[in-house]
Amino acid sequence: MLRAWAGSAEAKDANPWDGRGSDMGTRLSVEQFSDADWFPSGIAQAIDPAAEQAPLGFEAWRLHTIHDSHLMVWPSGDLGEISWWQRMLPVGGGGKRWGEAPDLSSATVQKSEGWGGPTYDIREGSGRRLVAKILPLDECGHGRTLAELSSELLDSATGGIQWMGRDLVLFFRSESGKTAAELAATELTAGDFSEAMAICNESGGLLGRFHQITLVRRSLPNDQRRWNGRLKELEQRVVSNTLWRAPHSSNTRATITHRNFGLENVRIDEQGDYHLAGCFDGVPNAILPRTCDFPVLRDVAAGYRSIARLTESQELSHADEQRLRKTFFEGWREEAPVRARSSKALDSHKGGVPIWEYEQVLEEAASALAWGKEVPPRTGWWLDHVSRIQTSMYASRTLSAGSLACALGALFAPFATQWVAALSDRIALTLALAGASLLLRWLYRQRAPPPY
Repeated sequence: MLRAWAGSAEAKDANPWDGRGSDMGTRLSVEQFSDADWFPSGIAQAIDPAAEQAPLGFEAWRLHTIHDSHLMVWPSGDLGEISWWQRMLPVGGGGKRWGEAPDLSSATVQKSEGWGGPTYDIREGSGRRLVAKILPLDECGHGRTLAELSSELLDSATGGIQWMGRDLVLFFRSESGKTAAELAATELTAGDFSEAMAICNESGGLLGRFHQITLVRRSLPNDQRRWNGRLKELEQRVVSNTLWRAPHSSNTRATITHRNFGLENVRIDEQGDYHLAGCFDGVPNAILPRTCDFPVLRDVAAGYRSIARLTESQELSHADEQRLRKTFFEGWREEAPVRARSSKALDSHKGGVPIWEYEQVLEEAASALAWGKEVPPRTGWWLDHVSRIQTSMYASRTLSAGSLACALGALFAPFATQWVAALSDRIALTLALAGASLLLRWLYRQRAPPPY
């Protein structure tokens, strides 16, 4: 269970500090954030004061991009001074405090490296180190949602502050060990492909165990209309010249997903245990068109894209990439919920994993443009092959249509006395048509793109 922070209500209410010091009212500009790794400088146009009331210790701004605008909640004051944290935390920034608070009585703070937003190291007097992450563009408090799963699989936030359902601040324990991407790259450089495969397999199994937890906590019918609508928006943003929609199986349930999954966010500690890090909503999730709930297959597809990044950096062959993808998928399938790994859910003709890899590839292109970077070659290559995938699946539909026609023929053959007089001949015709239907259906299934 997540613990409430200590402190009396009287103390919170009596605290006179409202965060409106001399540094409030400073005009923010796109230029001052242009060098920040988390800021989408490629599409940002202007930052203006927002009409929304800001929480204590923060100011509300509107980030305008070439596509739309987003509420940006930016801290006021110097976060590099422990005094800011000492003043802000007792009042919770005017938001809802949850979880475990850092002990700031004799703590120090300094800015550190981190993705997703400004990051600070807070070192308590005891020596314990916490990582504080500011999330200026968070939208739906996904970090707290993951923390409330209370799973040992997750290196999730130990506490934080929310305001209007948004995560303003999240506190994490200091991470240890190395990422699966780092270790796999090391093994590949050393020529140990089998060990790299084992790392991918274990990472897939970790993701499957995570999905076991999330589908128990939340399982909703597929949101086909919104998912396909999102694909349309992404296609338009990146001018992909592609068009792909999916009917989605009833077994494709919406649930709590990781949203930032990849080998880069799988951490392996000194004991060899695998954990999921990156448990918060990053800026890409805020600035790209989204729905709040996705199916587990989206995380699987995100894993494939991280393997693509790994193989590109290591200059591996397409065949080697496929081997890594397959072992990752097998690890996931072994641990994943039965419904999520069923043949219906994995049927590529109804979307399966390929449609979600397509979505992830579109996100790669959109993120590259948002950060003013070149679209990666692996991304362009995948988009160039969309038409081939679709052509293959379209050709397979003739087999499905033939299977249906044969099934209908088998149903009516016993009664076709006007064409086939002998009962034995009608029975033989029925069996032949039924067999042909099953064979064509099998061929249809076999020609579907594999889930890896």
